[in-house]
Order: sequence, then structure tokens, then C-alpha cells
Amino acid sequence: MPAIVTNKFRIHNAKQFVEAFDEVSATSGAAITDTNGVLNTNMYLFIGKVTAWADDTAPPTPTDSVSNTVYNHWRDMIAAKKIGSTDVSHVCPRYNWTTGSNYFAYTHANNALFDQQYYIMTDDYNVYKCLANNNAGGTSTTKPTGTGTTIITTADSYKWKFMYQISAARALKFVTPSYIPTQRVRKANNAIANTTDSSFQYDVEIAANTSGNGAIEVMHVTTGGSAYTFETGTVQSGHTETTTTCKISGTGLATDAIVNNDIYFTSDSGSGVTGKGGTITDFQAGTDVVTFTPALASANVPADGDGYSIGPKVVITGDGHGANARATNTASGVIGDIVMVSGGNNYGNAVATIHTNAGSSGAITPIIGPRGGHGDDAIEELGGFFVMVNSRLEYGESGNFTTNNDFRKIGLLAQPLYANGDVATASSADQCVTVTVQSWNSTAFAEDELVTGSQSGATGKVVDFKNNTTLRLIDVAMGTSTTTGYDSIAGSFRTNETITGAGGASANTNGVVGGDFEKFSGDVLYIENRSPVTRADDQIEDVKLIIEF
Repeated sequence: MPAIVTNKFRIHNAKQFVEAFDEVSATSGAAITDTNGVLNTNMYLFIGKVTAWADDTAPPTPTDSVSNTVYNHWRDMIAAKKIGSTDVSHVCPRYNWTTGSNYFAYTHANNALFDQQYYIMTDDYNVYKCLANNNAGGTSTTKPTGTGTTIITTADSYKWKFMYQISAARALKFVTPSYIPTQRVRKANNAIANTTDSSFQYDVEIAANTSGNGAIEVMHVTTGGSAYTFETGTVQSGHTETTTTCKISGTGLATDAIVNNDIYFTSDSGSGVTGKGGTITDFQAGTDVVTFTPALASANVPADGDGYSIGPKVVITGDGHGANARATNTASGVIGDIVMVSGGNNYGNAVATIHTNAGSSGAITPIIGPRGGHGDDAIEELGGFFVMVNSRLEYGESGNFTTNNDFRKIGLLAQPLYANGDVATASSADQCVTVTVQSWNSTAFAEDELVTGSQSGATGKVVDFKNNTTLRLIDVAMGTSTTTGYDSIAGSFRTNETITGAGGASANTNGVVGGDFEKFSGDVLYIENRSPVTRADDQIEDVKLIIEF
């Protein structure tokens, strides 16, 4: 049976993942607290593996086997840091606005929209969606500016929708050469969810909802055609205007060329007629009086000096209601643009045709907006099925994150338990087996070397040897001894046994402690193998992971 997993499904999964860090009520939008730490996911970023790959310049691709995801990543885990809700964001591919580039215009009918460059980020960190691109025939030479809620038309005949502005804090955390953050700031109760970001996006989201579902906010001119009649001017004196008639400039207009065109009033001096109009049913060339239908409201009778525009009639048909548009020209007789008078609503499909007595070959395409209107949900509209996790590692993170050794593995661990079985909630954790030593022979235990317990036979790889008293180990394997060790498991390291390193270091164990987490208790959700990462005592770094759903 033919089937498809839609992009909506991918975005839904990405939203569920992000939401897991900060569950909110579906009815109020308020955060839900959970004292047991189960509802809100306790997610940790962990580092691991100190020993070299076969080729450290080309780490192997991780495999999704039970042995790896359930067991092996736990064995070489060094430390973990909890990820908070502010450390996670939806992201989408980054496209910088560059003059001279040709950007794709949003269309509801393109099944590969998310593969196109139909939105951009400017150097102001403003994000705009391209709604029209000069009829697909021109490059963008005018940078869009402004943070308003209406469609922006630039001098190069591009039309842009401002979506949101990336704050300095979010830019620092989530902007990379390849990705930019995206979010929806409005909560379920229409309160703003993120007050640390600009409220511009909140205004855009609220305004978008006035358009409703299935609105037609733009049309693309596929073919401009020729010989159409256009006229702009002002209502003239010498005639008593009514709700269906007025005198126009009318210079050189012929009756058969203007009848069946539309007249729209573009300005007024108090009559309230701006944006209203109708279809011309009669024109008297001798008096320049037009008659149009339907009749205007009695309060909107045109007045002398009111502006008007005449152009070929645009008829919109489809499964929605209320869309209305007028045609304008950029060259004589050629349809250059379509101005939406009303976007209507509930369109799932629509067709636009040109009805006029003069002109031919023009073709226009209605573009149906996304659910909720352009700007309602930037995550869905820009393809936010990528999620970035950014965890800042500051120095040694209480000594848990080694600064004496390198590491080669980064991963995400969900819902681990403490060694005592409680839900882990600490900000950071040490997952090494830690051995305190005495009677040391003064030969330093070297990073990565194998050490062995003389009685237990247990082995482990050295992460670091601190202050000549504390040895941290990973990749610990049980020895052949049948005597239980520190963790009540046969063959584990014991207190008061000699531990020796391959390089000649030797000491007696004064105490052995396992990692903070119960081994194998959480779910390893993500693994990334890297070339060696070396850290220093004075180093702060942001570890950024990109997850595609």
C-alpha cells in the first residue's frame, strides 16, 4: 500500500523531543512540575572514550546495536552534564541574505519546499520568508528590513514576511555557520513563552491568526500577458458620485477596453472608500463616468480627489471563501503584480483567472498560506525538524570533566538513575570508577594506560591521576577472582589491593567508588564519534549537537 511519512510527522517528533525538557499544560501553557523527575526528561550530555580510534583523523560511524547503545557506551563514559530546557532549540538550515542571489518563493504546492532557499537571515539577525521573487525572474538586490506584521515589498519586487528576530543570547548559543534557531514564542493560552527574546515574533504570531486558515496572501504572476488596460488617477468633479458611479480621469480610455475591468479606490479624504471597489459595467467616454457593481455602502461614496486604480478583473475560484485581488502593471499593458484586497480563508486549492475585454495571455497563481497564516508557527513553516542541543562545558565542571586527557565520544543519555536507584537530577555527574591510593611508588599513572588489580584481576583505562592520590578509570573489566569487590560483584577492584600500571606505576588501593549513575540505567539516544578533543583547566566551550528527525 502506498504511504508516506510526512514532514509534519518529523516536526511533531522534534517538538515532542524539545517539549520533553519542559512539559507544559495543553490548556494553560503553564509549566508542569514533577517532583519525581519522570515527566520532564532528565537528559544528560556525556563524554567518553580516551583511547585512540584505529584512525583518529577519521572516527568510525557509530553502530546502533544492543551491545553499543545498551552496554559499551556506558563502559567508556567519563562524565555527564544535565541539559536544561534553555539548552535546546529547534533549528533550520542557515541561508544568509546576499545581494544578487535568487531566492525561491514560498508555494503551497511544492513537495520539496524544505529543500529550497525560501527564507533568509539578514545581518540584523532578522529572519524573513520569501513570498514572491519578482515573478521568478529577478535576483534580490534590496535587503529586507523591518519587524512589522505586514508583507514587505522591496524595491527589487521581492515580497518578504518578517518571521522573527534572533536575540543576541540565542544567536550566541544556537547560530552556527550551517544552522539558525527557530521557535514559536506563543504558548497555548496566547501568553508569550520566552520573555528573554524579542516580542516581535509574538506580534507576528498573533497577527497571522487574523488571516485564518487557508488564506491567499500573495499571488505569483506566471505570465504578464499583453494589451491589458490599466488606469490610475483621481475621482473628478463635474459629476455627483453615487454608490455605483463616479467620474474618473479617463484620458483616452475606450468603452470596450474598460468594461469588465475592476476599479479599486486606493485613497480617500474621509469617505472610507479605500480598499473597496467593484467591476465596471459601463463607461461613458464622453463624460468619463464609470458605473460599477456591486454597490458600495452608503457611507463610502467616492469623493472628488479620491485615488483609484483600474485593471483587468481577477476572479478567484476554489474551495474557500472571500479572496479578492486586483492587478497592477509595471509595464504598459502587462500584468506586473497582484495586490491582495482580501485573503479570504479555508482554501485548500484555488485557481485565478483574468476576465477582461482587452488583453490576453496573462496567467496568475494563487498561493495558499500555511495553517494559521504566514508567521503563525515558524517551526513548522521553516522545517524545524532539526534540533540543536548546546551544552556549555566550563573548566573541569567540578572535576568531573577531565582537563588532563582527551575524549572522542559525545552522546545524549535520557533518564539515568543514581547508583542508589533514585532518578538522577544533578547538574553534573562523574561516571568513572574512582580509586584513592596509598603507598604510591612515585611513578605517575599515565593517561590511557591499562591498570590491573593484583588480587581481583580487574582492569581499567586511566582517565586521569589527580594530586597523586586519586585515579579515575573507565573501560573497567572484571577479573577472574571469585571474591566480590567494592560493588559486591566478583572480580571487581577491591580495597587494599595493589594496582599496577603498564608503565610501572604501583600503589595500594585505599578506597574504590563507582560512578554516580547506575550503570546501564538510562537510554543512550544519540552518539557522535569525534577526533580527539583536548581540554584545558581554563577552557570554556560550547558542545553543539544537531539531531535531525
